Amino acid sequence: MAQLESPYKIVEHPASHSTEESDHYIEGHEGCRSKTLVLANKKSTQFYMVIMDDSKRVEMNKLGEVLGVNRLHFVSEERLESMLGLQSGIVSIYGLVDNKMDNMHVYFDRDMLEEHDIMTLHPNDNTKTIFFPMEDCFKILDAQCYTYTIIDI
Repeated sequence: MAQLESPYKIVEHPASHSTEESDHYIEGHEGCRSKTLVLANKKSTQFYMVIMDDSKRVEMNKLGEVLGVNRLHFVSEERLESMLGLQSGIVSIYGLVDNKMDNMHVYFDRDMLEEHDIMTLHPNDNTKTIFFPMEDCFKILDAQCYTYTIIDI
């Protein structure tokens, strides 16, 4: 983040294993509590990172229609570890840094982008939550040569 000249704030807290638990530790701090889903197509040859407001629930069939993917499913814990070196619960765009995957597509929920200025993510560590300007997500992805799409979930 420092190389991209992005202002940020980090809140350290005990390890959290869910967004609900993390929310408890960062209560009172401004920012959209985001969640990152890593999904795959039927044959697990294409992958989809979907970043959205934690308070929003997703219907897999509808999301599959939006992405144009039949039989969309969550990536297994083992695959997540081998692809990004991360466990579920700490996945974010930081997992893509220095890890170019040509078959990973990144999506942001439009409502989250329009309703919030600050985003929160775990920086590949569930004992910290980072707060930074929403538009800086795009700087990170651009710096890593990832394209992204804004969708309506």
